[in-house]
Amino acid sequence: MTENSNYPRKQALKQDSVSSPTPALTPQRLRILDYRENDVFRYTFGSEDERSRRIRIAYLSDLLQCRLIRADIKNTEPIKDHSNEKGIRFDLLIETEEDEGGIQRVNLEIQNYQMSDSLSLRSQGYLARIVADRLSMGDQYDFDPVVQVMITNHIPQIKESCRDYLHPHRFFHEIKGERMAEEQCRILWVEMDKLEKLEKKPIEEWRISEKIHYMIRFSHAQKKQRIIQELIEKEEIIAMMEEKKRDYLRDTSLAIARMRAKFDELDEQRVYEKGIVKGKEEGKLEGQRTLIQFVLGQRMKLSEADAKLIDSLESEALEDFVLRLDKIQTPEDLQRQIAAVNQKDQRNQTFTFATTPD
Repeated sequence: MTENSNYPRKQALKQDSVSSPTPALTPQRLRILDYRENDVFRYTFGSEDERSRRIRIAYLSDLLQCRLIRADIKNTEPIKDHSNEKGIRFDLLIETEEDEGGIQRVNLEIQNYQMSDSLSLRSQGYLARIVADRLSMGDQYDFDPVVQVMITNHIPQIKESCRDYLHPHRFFHEIKGERMAEEQCRILWVEMDKLEKLEKKPIEEWRISEKIHYMIRFSHAQKKQRIIQELIEKEEIIAMMEEKKRDYLRDTSLAIARMRAKFDELDEQRVYEKGIVKGKEEGKLEGQRTLIQFVLGQRMKLSEADAKLIDSLESEALEDFVLRLDKIQTPEDLQRQIAAVNQKDQRNQTFTFATTPD
């Protein structure tokens, strides 16, 4: 069983100093990307480059209150043992090493949807799978400690009276309340919506993990930009996160892949949210159109008329257009692909009208 208990803390650590040029104020286009989107989150925290490695080490060292010297990315897709086995994909699976030699596995999950019906079960299932994959036939039941960090906006199961944003869960004796001997597994839920209470104290008093969580949750929010800019200017790790976001946007192929993945996620998102209201859907479409304009703007000069053509695309037409982005290098290519998309959309509408019974 698990217990919502005080998270164990070691002696407070000094924030590691990192060297990275502090970027200029965040341009409007950077706010198109949301760190809570899986691809952006993985690119920021899960890349193999030096900046991502330092972000991981600073974040996990502060959050788990240990001094890490290594945080390596491991395989995030466990091999299925049989055809009927449910396939899973971890957002990030990290093997860490402390300066004293301790090794542990960290499953870092970002959940941008309200999954009130499945968050707890998903959390436990992922943790169990990590442990099971570390055991082989004939071996002793001995495995490195595993901690799962589940980052989400809001957790409906947690009582509103609980003001803490960190919710640690441990194995314990049901009657005595004592932790299980040789406990090797634990879960930490991070409820980011409660981070707004940090705004009541100076940023200099925030922990580095709090700054990172705040950045993940609110970097795209217009009303939070004064605080976001202060974080970027005063904290080098946060500046690194924004540099990772710039890299993501500069790589056109990644931006296209991100948009395609976003469209693929819509069906899952509709399930979790039990229907998207029209206004919210329009907001997502606006963000997608803006990102498309930015991607194409890296290849050619977009006129006001070109921008209006893109703005005229609705949901299904926008999906079709994203699949054609690789073919667009000039304004003439853009007009041809827009025309092709509109013709296909008109044919679909005509077919639907013709096959609809009176």
